[in-house]
Amino acid sequence: MIHGWKAAVAALALTALAPNKALAWGIDFQDTYLSIRYVPENKQPGYRKDVPEVAGNIAYANSWTYGSNFASIDFEDFSSRGDPANSVTGRADSNSAEVYAVFRTVLSGNKVTGSNMFSFGPVRDVGLLLGFDFDTQDDAFASYKRLITFGPQFSINLPRGFLNITLGLSKEWNTNGFLQNGNGASFDPAFTIETAWAFPFAVGPVPLNFTGFANLITPKGKGAGTDYNHGTEILLHPKLMVDVGELLGYTPKKIEAGVGYEYWHNKFGGVPRYVPGTEQNSVFVEVGYHF
Repeated sequence: MIHGWKAAVAALALTALAPNKALAWGIDFQDTYLSIRYVPENKQPGYRKDVPEVAGNIAYANSWTYGSNFASIDFEDFSSRGDPANSVTGRADSNSAEVYAVFRTVLSGNKVTGSNMFSFGPVRDVGLLLGFDFDTQDDAFASYKRLITFGPQFSINLPRGFLNITLGLSKEWNTNGFLQNGNGASFDPAFTIETAWAFPFAVGPVPLNFTGFANLITPKGKGAGTDYNHGTEILLHPKLMVDVGELLGYTPKKIEAGVGYEYWHNKFGGVPRYVPGTEQNSVFVEVGYHF
């Protein structure tokens, strides 16, 4: 596998440097998805009660000559005073808001080498994933997360849909407004498992799509000197969506609506016995439109 990665990188370098070879590339698939969801039993670190969340999201995915890209931005509003904005923002009498952005790019081993050398058994392709997360929120916890990650991604061969599994290494910087000197915490590198999937199917006349993601981050140490050791973080976000457009006889794969479930264990790595609001279980509803 190591030699395969070296071959992939070498092939990409030769492609870029070859003086007489046209660097023809293009996008063969792209999708932009605009959605809104309601999470009634959302939790926020530092608060014991539910903090209902309304979130708008815009996501973009594409497949191109040498790999794929994915970007997502959440705009989240916490619609109760259970998690108020902090005094620094001047919005202390209102509910807090959050922006969470994710970017992932993958270089495909098969696409870069122009071969099938990265296909074996149930694995359709192996790629190299690079990415980052960015998060900012104006509540008392004052999350300002910056995370970078990389590692091999395994694309599983399925008759329809997709399943991607990434084994990665991440490095995170964040803040914790509840701690003295909690700003600018630098955490230890941590191992990660990231999965994303989509399985379209139908039940009678109803077109459905079981989709979502699941992430695991191993303990990342203390961060700030006054912090505590963090626990393994698990985030599950599956959802079952109905293709409303196709069901009603309009354009398929445009309008979706459905229900999902979000489980977040040790949110931001926080352990419930030290910080309340770090164990989340909530059903959510979502509607969205594909451009």
